[in-house]
Amino acid sequence: MDTKIVLIVGPSGVGKDTLLKYAKEIYKENINFVKRYITRVADTNENNYFVDDYAFEVLKNNGYFLSSWNAHGNAYGIPKSFLKNGVNIISISRARIKDFENSYDNVYTINIIIKKELLRQRLFNRGRETLEQIEKRLIRSYEKIEAKKLIEFDNSRSLEESKKSFINLLEKIKNEKP
Repeated sequence: MDTKIVLIVGPSGVGKDTLLKYAKEIYKENINFVKRYITRVADTNENNYFVDDYAFEVLKNNGYFLSSWNAHGNAYGIPKSFLKNGVNIISISRARIKDFENSYDNVYTINIIIKKELLRQRLFNRGRETLEQIEKRLIRSYEKIEAKKLIEFDNSRSLEESKKSFINLLEKIKNEKP
């Protein structure tokens, strides 16, 4: 069977975890939703492995991760052994796309985007950051994403519309021949 890697990227608060949670309900065992190691306890929408900073560094220094990065005071890692034949969906930092493109032929990158005002409201409702931190996050500029197969996904619609569109997109990728 062919291995496909679907990378999910986008700023914090755009709804990546919500879309992934819904997709897991739909696909159950048919797609491998790759868990990450994070040095932050997962919230209700996430399904990741928590490790402390020391354990993370030990794993990283022993080559356990295919890709790792730091963001917003936390470390994130994707173990090599978690990738399987078939479709693998992974939420990662946009800066780590090349780690996967250098190791796999069939890599799709879905950049989740939303309107700025909607992002502000979602970040506020989530309650992880102060208003000052949210405003700093909103004025941050991002470089153009470099990816071989980049797909922009606008998650500004209603939750039901976005979920349906996201599943349609995953179906298209899942059924695409290399």
